[in-house]
Amino acid sequence: MKKLTEFVREKDVLEQWPMSKATLIRARKKGLPFFRLGAYICYKPEDLEAHFCRPRSWKSESQIGKEGNDND
Repeated sequence: MKKLTEFVREKDVLEQWPMSKATLIRARKKGLPFFRLGAYICYKPEDLEAHFCRPRSWKSESQIGKEGNDND
């Protein structure tokens, strides 16, 4: 069983990171793993860092995938 200290509550994420609750909701819809522990929505710190700290691109993911296939 996971300990509660392995997770960060959504409330604490919003206090520590410069983002809105809507940003977290969109991130969950795009695949950010989250856990419900009682009445709380919680995240693993490593999941937050992996999702938000990766380099971003202006291209959509479908365009990035097409670029790899231009080896004609």
